Amino acid sequence: MKRSEVERKSSASSRLSVGMLSLGCPKTLVDSELVLGSLDPKRYEIAEHVGDCDIAVLNTCAFIHEAKQESIDHILKLAQLKQEGRIKAIVVLGCLVQRYQHELERELGEVDAFLGTGDYDAFQQTIDQVAARKKVTNVSSHPGFLYTFEMNRIPLTPPYSRYIKISEGCDHVCTFCTIPTFRGRHRSRQLDDILREARLLVDQGARELILTGQDTTYFGRDTHREFLLPTLLKELNQIDLLRWIRVLYAYPSCVTDELVDAIGTLDKVCHYLDMPLQHVSDRMLRAMKRGTTKKTTTALVRKLRSRIPDLALRTTFIVGFPGETEQDLRELLEFMEVYRFERLGIFMYSREEESESASYGNQVPESVKRKRFHEGMALQQKISIEVNERLLGRTLSVLIEGRDGADHTYVGRSYQDAPEVDGVVYVTTLQSVRLQPGDFVLATVTNTTEYDLHAQFVALDSK
Repeated sequence: MKRSEVERKSSASSRLSVGMLSLGCPKTLVDSELVLGSLDPKRYEIAEHVGDCDIAVLNTCAFIHEAKQESIDHILKLAQLKQEGRIKAIVVLGCLVQRYQHELERELGEVDAFLGTGDYDAFQQTIDQVAARKKVTNVSSHPGFLYTFEMNRIPLTPPYSRYIKISEGCDHVCTFCTIPTFRGRHRSRQLDDILREARLLVDQGARELILTGQDTTYFGRDTHREFLLPTLLKELNQIDLLRWIRVLYAYPSCVTDELVDAIGTLDKVCHYLDMPLQHVSDRMLRAMKRGTTKKTTTALVRKLRSRIPDLALRTTFIVGFPGETEQDLRELLEFMEVYRFERLGIFMYSREEESESASYGNQVPESVKRKRFHEGMALQQKISIEVNERLLGRTLSVLIEGRDGADHTYVGRSYQDAPEVDGVVYVTTLQSVRLQPGDFVLATVTNTTEYDLHAQFVALDSK
């Protein structure tokens, strides 16, 4: 899982310093920005590092076992820093707290406050109580937090690339997933509220907006009884100075013709779609309750490929789901070989308590899961090499994010790359060329690796 730390300073030493470490997905990252933005700047300053502050805040993830373990490990590290006197207090919030409140309170006495996913509006009050040396827990039984554009956010990403969470929670019933139990049912934000936030972020320097949510394609279904993501994309596409719009977490059964057309025709929408498929075997899809079949999945991928020929498709698959056979795995690997996803990740099935599939028979041994994981990733590495080689000689628009260690080399991303989860483009320039983070440039691909590209600077892309 990816992590982000605030990097801000203040000379006002009379204020208490608050440091943030945000674990997990972009949805959690947005929450971290919001709670930091709720702090009274007259009383609190944002520390440069979570390990060097008065009050350390950890926003946790609880999606699968590895994410939960990472969260626990970081809590223990903060507890050690507190024992050493390097920090004064610890606040833990987010998914792990919502899911395991009582266990955490019982086992982690070093933590001064726990805050659930539905209680972020109580963050300022919680910090005040911690500052007064009180221990506090705010965990509502039903998560209901949904932010608006009026809420301040302290950016944890570079200003040119910002996330917008368009919805919260999930209505799907995937048998491997427990997210609805600690994030609640699907709740869409109001379209106009999202547009106002988008314009504000662009005014603050954003040139790439990344739409996120547990299921972005379900946006509007609860409020207007229709899928409104295509409408949102059309409205966002009209914002001046915005260059890229990127869509994450599309649920395959909700990808409509209107959405395909919007991605394919709107000039600011990246030809990129993050669409977790999870499996392709009909046996596995039924057991997972994904609401799709191999036939519908194949038809959807073919439609996307035909209507948007240069589309970069990102997906994820789960191996080792209960009852998965070698034949199911062969079917999945054959599908990967045929449809050659530009970006693909594989998870080993995590047996999550409270999930329906945790009680299934025919649980797959860990050693078999691991073997299938490595086989799948080896195949995807081969595919990724071949997919990248097709880009040799092609000139791409690249968003520059900073310098690489080498002289006259910068690192950035193409439309095919979401931050932190995908590859990067290394852009070599002449000595006279000086680029800044947030610049868009045109660069010709000169070399490729498994996941990254190397390119030669051509010109600034002032489109």
